[in-house]
Amino acid sequence: MKRKVFPYGTNYLPSPSLYEGSPRNRAEMPGDTTSYEMHYFSPNTDGGKISEKSKIAADRVFNALSMSSAYKQLSQVKDVTWDFKKDPTRLTINFSSLAEDMQPLGQKRAEIYLTSRKSESGIEPNTGQPVFCASERLRSVVLVPGNVVVSDTETITEFQVVNGSDGDHVKATSRIAVYLTPNPNSREGILWQDVNGKAVAFFDYEIDLKRMVDVDPEGKKKVCLLSPSGATQCA
Repeated sequence: MKRKVFPYGTNYLPSPSLYEGSPRNRAEMPGDTTSYEMHYFSPNTDGGKISEKSKIAADRVFNALSMSSAYKQLSQVKDVTWDFKKDPTRLTINFSSLAEDMQPLGQKRAEIYLTSRKSESGIEPNTGQPVFCASERLRSVVLVPGNVVVSDTETITEFQVVNGSDGDHVKATSRIAVYLTPNPNSREGILWQDVNGKAVAFFDYEIDLKRMVDVDPEGKKKVCLLSPSGATQCA
């Protein structure tokens, strides 16, 4: 994490945990570093080889579990339901009812709706390397006993291949923008009107991605993983 910015001041934050930490962890501060494994797969390939023409998507089930564990979230993700073939824009996340120290937390579930996405690709003129930019907005509806918490965020990320890495090393800059929700008859709804629906918090990150590569007996590089459907895909 590099920085966090509150353009309208801390009084406009939907939760005090955003001032104390971030959307990823209530204690994360600028300068903190977190490492974890992420998977990407081809949703239009049942198994076998992934080609340069294959569509690539994030494995949202594996990644949600991996990030939750790495960030040591108070409520750890227990399981994720995601049907990428039927409806890739919706996830259901169930959290553990016990904290790491075995203290009871109660039942908690989140319904995630990916409401909009956009991407662009091109070439960085200074380096001549490919650049890929993606933006994704989501609405999270968290259900806990006696309460429902709705939040809107957007993640904008620019990926660039590191020169000479043959695509095995990618660096990225990422920004998480947090929005208020237009809840009627609530303080948050009034604040949402004050800012005209604009973001009230920004969290900026630098990302360093290194491909996990195996080498076969013939000395050739090979990257394989299990897709969410259980098929082995290799690139």
